[in-house]
Amino acid sequence: MKKLAIIILFSVLLSYTLLTRGGHVWWDDFASYIMQAQSLLHWDMAEFVQRNSFTIQESSYPIGPIAYPWGYPVLLAPALYIFGLKVLALKLVNTLTYALFLIFFYKIARIRLTENWSLLLTALLAFNPTLLFAHDYILSDIPFLLFSTLSLFLIDRWSSSKAYQDSLLIGIAIFAAFSIRTNGILLLAPLALAQFPQFEFHELRKIWLTVLLPYLIFGLLAGLLTFLLPGGQESYFTHFSMFTVERFIGNLIYYLKLPATLFDYIPLGIFFFIFTVILFFIGMGATWRKNLHFLAYSILTLLLFMLWPETQGLRFIFSILPLFILIAAQGAIWLNEKFSQPVFVKAVFGIWLAMTMLSFGISAWSGWTNIQSGREINGPFDLISMDMFEFVREQTPPDSIIIFFKPRAMRLFTDRDSFMTENCEGLTKGDYLVIHEKQGSNGQLTQQSAEACGVPLESVFNNKRFTVYKIFP
Repeated sequence: MKKLAIIILFSVLLSYTLLTRGGHVWWDDFASYIMQAQSLLHWDMAEFVQRNSFTIQESSYPIGPIAYPWGYPVLLAPALYIFGLKVLALKLVNTLTYALFLIFFYKIARIRLTENWSLLLTALLAFNPTLLFAHDYILSDIPFLLFSTLSLFLIDRWSSSKAYQDSLLIGIAIFAAFSIRTNGILLLAPLALAQFPQFEFHELRKIWLTVLLPYLIFGLLAGLLTFLLPGGQESYFTHFSMFTVERFIGNLIYYLKLPATLFDYIPLGIFFFIFTVILFFIGMGATWRKNLHFLAYSILTLLLFMLWPETQGLRFIFSILPLFILIAAQGAIWLNEKFSQPVFVKAVFGIWLAMTMLSFGISAWSGWTNIQSGREINGPFDLISMDMFEFVREQTPPDSIIIFFKPRAMRLFTDRDSFMTENCEGLTKGDYLVIHEKQGSNGQLTQQSAEACGVPLESVFNNKRFTVYKIFP
């Protein structure tokens, strides 16, 4: 465990050096998560849902759900309470949850592999630049990775122990994953696959409560969550209205190629990916019975996002990437056992060790560069953006409606109701229009298109990046 502790310690240090004081690209999912956490601290969740409903429903297209699942805001709330709106503190939630993920991944690997292999795979993930860079975003992906992996570890352990307490913990862990990302409900499928093939009917009758307990606990906690906190994430299902067969085919190709981006920052990473894919299919064929619940979870996750009209990059499949690596390693070991060629498995181990060392070097250099630049601020948290937000907050009436291409960020920083629009009809519903001059027509009206709408506008603020117009009826 000492070696594992050292790996995790270095991973935490790398993560911390890579965090910026702002650095959030112009997505505004983070703003919704933070506002949900604030509403928990003030116990005014219904007001959040009401105001965010306006933002989502008035915008040209659904920019997100009315409310995200409440699990991640619950994790953010303590940091928000202690430190306030300090983005570095909020990002440390990712650093801490990733450290815990590494522990449970190692435990899953250790059930199947030797200690050295388990440590190597854990280090490969602990130092991976792509995964560490993701810690800089205030999003639910890393916490979901933790609770998804914890659930799979507990399911694995239950398969051997059949212990009552493990059944209880599985229900809680799957609920925690579900409360962070709705697709956590897919974890019930690997649970069922790990449980029921093991028993004859007469055996099930003896331990039926232990078998059913995870589902009962999950259902009870999910029902309690629904009772205590307002919903809103169901509004996301309207995205399925954009589904087409063409989108599905495009998504199929996209997600089959997507895991390669895990090695984007590593020299010759594409060749390592191809090598790993070959080993994965060998491992899948050789160990599919033992890993059936892992494979089912991976396939269901991929299928869900292939059906989802929009693509969101590698972060959507973080939870199944460790399984991909684990099964590939099992493929290498199976080949060694099949053909009695220890040189081969040593070569695979050496290649993966080299990739791990490269990953560490790249992450360490990137962290050093980030620290030297003073954790450079970009995006909505930089001084230029804050200058604009301050003007809106201080110089517009509290009941003003602001049109902006990232309306949730606007409401977080100014407490003004906001929505985004790309058409003239929407322009008449606002009091002020804020244009990001470097954004073009991506999600907003430009100055030229706004003027062409025939709605009188007057410029009341301008800096290097933003112009604020007052809209006259």
